[in-house]
Amino acid sequence: MADSFTVSPSAAEGSGAPAPDGSAVPATPTITEDHLKPSTKVAYAMGGTTDIFGHWLYNSLVDPIFNVFLGVSPTRVSIVRAVMLLVDACSGLFFGWASDNTRTRWGRRRPYILLGSIASGIALPCLFLARSTWSPDEVFLFMLVSSIVFSPIISAYNTPYQSLGAELTPDYNERTAVMAYRGFTQKVAGAMLQYGLWFATRPMWNDPVTGKPDVARGAMWAAAIAGGWMTLSGIINFLFVKERYYDKVQSQKKASFFGMFADAARSRPFLFLLGTALVYAVPTGLVGTLGFYALTYHVFHGDMTLASSIQGAGGVTYMLAGFAGILGARRLADTMGKKKTLMVTLAIGLVAFASSFWLYRPDMPWLSVICTGLNGFSATGLWVVLPSMQADVVDYDELSSGQRRESAYTATFSWVLKVGMMLSMLVGGPLLEATGFDAKLGGHQTPNAILGIRLLFAGIPLVSLIIAMVLVQFYPLTTARMREIRIELERRRGTV
Repeated sequence: MADSFTVSPSAAEGSGAPAPDGSAVPATPTITEDHLKPSTKVAYAMGGTTDIFGHWLYNSLVDPIFNVFLGVSPTRVSIVRAVMLLVDACSGLFFGWASDNTRTRWGRRRPYILLGSIASGIALPCLFLARSTWSPDEVFLFMLVSSIVFSPIISAYNTPYQSLGAELTPDYNERTAVMAYRGFTQKVAGAMLQYGLWFATRPMWNDPVTGKPDVARGAMWAAAIAGGWMTLSGIINFLFVKERYYDKVQSQKKASFFGMFADAARSRPFLFLLGTALVYAVPTGLVGTLGFYALTYHVFHGDMTLASSIQGAGGVTYMLAGFAGILGARRLADTMGKKKTLMVTLAIGLVAFASSFWLYRPDMPWLSVICTGLNGFSATGLWVVLPSMQADVVDYDELSSGQRRESAYTATFSWVLKVGMMLSMLVGGPLLEATGFDAKLGGHQTPNAILGIRLLFAGIPLVSLIIAMVLVQFYPLTTARMREIRIELERRRGTV
């Protein structure tokens, strides 16, 4: 049940005033605003750190550890990334289906959240057990096997966790508030990731015999610390966050695996939302890797230690700008509606990536932090609004199907994004090599290689963000429409 309820006078009276996004709101029966306790939102938000550490710590360190330090080629690193995403995506489909159909005394989501967080926290540091004494072929084989084993473990946690967020409240605006809380904790975790390479390159991890840096060993200990936090956050979620709709769905008919996702794929609002996320996340994810090379080899001429320092400062800036993005997105969503808010965040993303061509400068390296900050504002705002809109899509689906299928939408959304990102990872390494980049040259890369990296880093996202802004225009679930849907749902099955 809800933590607290307050009645909105304007909603109860059905005044017919326009919604924040300009859509006409008809006179309606009584509807209640639903506000969760801050402690509930904080407990749920802490679980977002497991998503960040479990998915992005490895990705943030894979290039400097396995390409630069252990000598695995960029193409092979891209293959590992792609395989990891594919296994993660397919595992997410399974755990999405399993989560929607699970019935236990602890609910549908919470058992997976508990066990998945513990298992992934233990497994994360094992991804960095490769040693510099191994051959590149041996390291590559280890990367493949370890990533294939790890991916289903993190999926067992993440899909139920994301689904839980979509069912914490039936309130249109409170859903954005929940995602804002989660966004805050994820920004802190994301900033910590930026110091992962700095931590891994500390002298304390040097080989005790040769005295040479052992970056892989440092990365393993960084992952061990992150894994401990992942376990703790999962336990907190299990103990303090309840499943809002579980009493309503215990008697719900269990869905077939393929039928559930086929129904999700036929939802028109979902398809526009999914398309927007896809054309944003896949290209920006692709060039995220190029950002490391642009900073290290263009701005710092191959000095990874200096690059890691400015990367850490960029992480703090990304976090602080992300906080502003969270507050801005939440305020704009309440006053303008979610659709217009999404357009604003995408427009800021356009400015951010375009500015990288002028702000990544060897003579003024600190300017790159401004570009990072703009990206932090845009990306954080977007990932606050999109999950809130996805929760609205679940209500839209319940109106037509009579079922609560949060995981069907969460898993389908995740699967499409990860498969798209997998395909981009497959071309990421070859794209880098096509520029003429050669890790053996260190800081002496050719001018054409540096220019190619910079053009790809700025240009690919610009095209994708323009396409995303076009798709947003076709999303049909306005503030007024969601109010109508909630009223009809509560008339049918009561409040939750």
